[in-house]
Amino acid sequence: MSTLGKQLGIRPNLQQFLWLVLSTILVGMTVGLERTVIPLLGEDVYHIASATLIFAFIVAFGVTKALLNLVAGHFSDAIGRRPVLIVGWLFGIPMIFLLLFVHTWPAVILANIFLGANQAFSWTMTITKQLDIVRPKERGLAMGINEATGYIGVAISTTLTGVIAARYGLLQAPFIYGAAVILFGLGMSILVIRETRGHVLQETRIATMQSKKHRTSVGKIFWTTTVANPTLSSISQAGLVNKLADTLVWAMLPLYLAHLQISVVNIGLIGGAYTVVWGFAQFGTGLLSDKVGRKPPIVIGMGLLGVGILAFGFSHSFALWVATASVMGFGMALLYPNLNAAVADVAPPEMRGGVLGVYRLWRDGGYAIGGLLLGFTIHYAGMLHSIFFIGGIVLLSMVVVMLRMTETHPRLRGSV
Repeated sequence: MSTLGKQLGIRPNLQQFLWLVLSTILVGMTVGLERTVIPLLGEDVYHIASATLIFAFIVAFGVTKALLNLVAGHFSDAIGRRPVLIVGWLFGIPMIFLLLFVHTWPAVILANIFLGANQAFSWTMTITKQLDIVRPKERGLAMGINEATGYIGVAISTTLTGVIAARYGLLQAPFIYGAAVILFGLGMSILVIRETRGHVLQETRIATMQSKKHRTSVGKIFWTTTVANPTLSSISQAGLVNKLADTLVWAMLPLYLAHLQISVVNIGLIGGAYTVVWGFAQFGTGLLSDKVGRKPPIVIGMGLLGVGILAFGFSHSFALWVATASVMGFGMALLYPNLNAAVADVAPPEMRGGVLGVYRLWRDGGYAIGGLLLGFTIHYAGMLHSIFFIGGIVLLSMVVVMLRMTETHPRLRGSV
């Protein structure tokens, strides 16, 4: 199958597809290097007493990534995927420079603005480029591979930075490792990854003609996705809530465990269990939804995530924390790729890019809302009650999906 002389499919594009898989792992490793270290830096090194100030780093990250997801998609159509990918890696350089050499908490917050830009540009482009070169019937597989390998990268860094910090300290050693990751990703993007926009030029022209016939305002797309369409709005709130839960794991659980005198290495292993299960399980959960539909994995995944969070709060041993973190990770694996697939299923073709953009805006905005909400609840109720509060929100979100979402899989639509 070819489009304007470009052959589509994983097999004919295997070399580029594998380079993009490696690039996705590196993108995940970049964000993962902060998951163990940054919250502990705020409390133990910079002595930030306010939970709201500690979580400011993740608010900065979430706001930046949410907004720049839209920008990355626009510029990738205008100038190509590869330049946007390269710019994404360039944003990682000032992030690492700030973390390595400017030892203040405001520098950490500024670094996370650059990290948000890095993730919005780089991860969005690995997804887009992989979808460019595969056949339509391989898109679910490609999305599962992308999310799985990315979060395997997150897991590697979450665990490895805990080990590095325990041996060499929190302040610089983990970020020397991070610098190597970013330079490797940048070099690979410049030297071996190719432009893929040509693979979809014909489809882009068709979509452009359709958009001229069916012009839809940004405001209407935002209203439809956020409120008017029950399925899209329930998916959007579920996306926000799953990032709210991820904020809990990223920003607060390391502090919670540190207060219980858990070692940095074990904190990294507990966080790593969550991301390892999330990452590897996604190899199969996307394909599962092609068999049973999108809604059952999403609902079950949110249930497991919520129950896992509540059980984590009731746990009092390393083994139980690893087990409950793994349950949370499996819940994320069931819901995360299938929320994306459900949006793509239901969005009208002429609105699909805009609808996905609004969904990603709400989803990654969950980091910012989560950081603010956790700062507030910790201040007034404490860390343990915050864990229970977030677990309850996840289960409430599951009920919203059960009541408002209809099955979106084209073959099964209307059967659930």
